[in-house]
Amino acid sequence: MTKIAAVSYVRAHLPEMVANIGKKKRDRVIITTNGTVSAVLVSPEELETLEVLADKKLMLSLLKAEEDERAQRLVEHEEIFR
Repeated sequence: MTKIAAVSYVRAHLPEMVANIGKKKRDRVIITTNGTVSAVLVSPEELETLEVLADKKLMLSLLKAEEDERAQRLVEHEEIFR
């Protein structure tokens, strides 16, 4: 769930907001300054997801791995380390 809060509210309630973000992995708080978006508060898991999605090389690798799995082109990990 996305919430919008003024920076003054966030400043006064930061510990409680951080605790709530940690409980609900997909929550976001859009922080505004004078009605303009200035920052977004997200959980570490959400940040990690965004970083993975932004990494084109990693995303292509994941898509290829999914394709290999669907086509049953799999190798046991013991075979890789021989």
